[in-house]
This record gives sequence, structure tokens and C-alpha cells, in this order.
Amino acid sequence: MVNFASPAAPLPRAAGRIAALRPSQGFALREALLTDRPALAALAADAYGRALAPLLAPELRARADAPRFNCFFATNPGPLLLAEMDGVPVGCALASLPGEMDPPARLLGLWVAPAMTGQGIGSTLLAEMETHLAGLGVDRLRVRVPSGQLRALGLFRRRGYALMDAGMRPEPVLDAMLRHSILAKPLALLATPVAA
Repeated sequence: MVNFASPAAPLPRAAGRIAALRPSQGFALREALLTDRPALAALAADAYGRALAPLLAPELRARADAPRFNCFFATNPGPLLLAEMDGVPVGCALASLPGEMDPPARLLGLWVAPAMTGQGIGSTLLAEMETHLAGLGVDRLRVRVPSGQLRALGLFRRRGYALMDAGMRPEPVLDAMLRHSILAKPLALLATPVAA
């Protein structure tokens, strides 16, 4: 069990800060707080379960629940961004930063509330995460997408991600093997030079 002394504190992050208002789109982006996790876990479970429902056996669909996503967020301390409308979460994105044993940065998830899809929330979260990671010096971002999620694959292809590999990979939230497509995108062009 993870015990946090200050539940209202921002999640631990390596560097950088996210705060962007998208008034023309009606939502705001910010870094998630520890207190946001339960709502984000419920949102991610709902979005994930609905998007993958046609691809999963019923017993696997049942595993896509909020407690598993809450554990997933707790064990992956990279940047966690959320999109909200009127204080209500409508989407989130989670990434892992590069490490010595695992050099590429990875987008671990991008979830949008099912009632809010098609409004630019996912693409805005993705663009903000890419910019944030590039600002931290990350030069490349990888993502694994369940191969049957054509809408998600289309989003990543439109954002400049190239297919690198495909095959059976572990799906950490479900604790199962699923067919995934692996895509990657260079982020070097997104980095903004730091003023001296």
C-alpha cells in the first residue's frame, strides 16, 4: 500500500510544470494531484473498458477497474496530466521518464471520458505531454497501443508516430498478454531553448 503524507500535494515529478487553459475548447490542463487519482482511475477504467470491450474476453474486461488503475498510477510516478471542465476530470495522460535500465520515455496511457471523445481532449493532452517531455530533454516518446484500437492508432499516426513493431506484449493493468502496436516519435523539434 502506498501512503502519502500530503494527499493534496502534486504528484512527484522530475521537473517542469503543466498549466494550460484551453478556453476555446472549454477545458483546462494541469498536472494531477494525489487527490485526483481516484477520479482519474475511475475515468481511465471506464474509457479503457469501453474502448477495448470488443477486443477482450469478458473476464479480461472485468479486470479493467478503478482499483487496478489506481495501483497503476501509484507504481508509475512519471508525469500525469489531466484535462478538466468545470473542475471535473474529462481526460488524463500518464508517461514514464527514461531511466538507466529503460532508456525510452513511454506514454503509458491516454484516456478520455467516453462521453467527451471527439472534442480534441486526447490530442491536446498528447501534444501537451510531448511538449512537457521535450522540455525535460526527452528526445523520443514510445507508445504501445492495443492493435485493435483503430481510433487511438489513427490519433498517434496523425501526430507523427511511426510504427516500430507489433506483437504480443504484457498489458500491465489487465495482467494479460495482448497484441500491441509499438509506435514512436522524435521529440527533439518540440524542445524550446531555455533563455539564458
